[in-house]
Amino acid sequence: MSNLWQPIGKNKPQELIETRLQMHYAVQFISIIGSALAEPLPDYSHTSLQWHPELEVFVGKLIRTIKPFRVALDPVSLTAIILDKQSDTIATFPLHQQTMKEALDWHKQEIAKLGVNVSNIELPTYPRADFPDHVIAHGATFDANSGQFGRQELANYYANTNQILQEIVAIAEEASAIHIWPHHFDIATLITLGGTKNGEPMTVGIGMSPGDTSYNEPYWYVSPYPYPNFENLLPLDGNGFWHTQNWVGAVLTASKLTSEPDMQRQQITAFLNSAFPASKALLQASKL
Repeated sequence: MSNLWQPIGKNKPQELIETRLQMHYAVQFISIIGSALAEPLPDYSHTSLQWHPELEVFVGKLIRTIKPFRVALDPVSLTAIILDKQSDTIATFPLHQQTMKEALDWHKQEIAKLGVNVSNIELPTYPRADFPDHVIAHGATFDANSGQFGRQELANYYANTNQILQEIVAIAEEASAIHIWPHHFDIATLITLGGTKNGEPMTVGIGMSPGDTSYNEPYWYVSPYPYPNFENLLPLDGNGFWHTQNWVGAVLTASKLTSEPDMQRQQITAFLNSAFPASKALLQASKL
């Protein structure tokens, strides 16, 4: 089942906002613990998450201790999980009716049992810059009683996009591993191109955001960087369009996605297959 396309669009995209915000806060425990305990990496990917297609959960980096473990989240039930090195469950904690502090205390308690010093694991101050505000940041509890179908829908966005990105990474030269970044909650790979622009390496990010200040719904994006001049933009397939406010990139919003499940993957792939070469051409046209 994990390798099959999961139909999306059962919920209207704009109806996923509350679901997305609660899930965004729920995955922060994975990032917090990765930041405190995982081996630091220059790109900060030790703080990132991945989608685990077999378990259908968000999972963090392996924490290498006497008893190696990972922190995970079941997005549908909104349950925090501690996994061992073989991805077997050590402990679980439903987040329903729990605050961020209570949930972090549970994580620290369970991790301490594995022989880890948890004294430096703390909640960051919320809301952080460019991080969505929510009542959970101010002491409210998670609510898993409502929105279960929305959580399944949102999980399907990640599962489906992970499949597509895995195919891109398998064939694209200089493509990074797939990361889910905790700050913006987007799943993406970064492809490094040859050459520089304004003294910086040229890259193209390909991914999916569950929604943010740019669009209050999920959207797929292909973003060239450093941001190029956006004159003479090439047309895009799959009902995609160019975003040029504050950042430059090709976008396909969920509301523009076909409702036919058998055609959804084809439309997204067509969009990405047109947006990537168009983004490369924009960068190369302005390369210095």
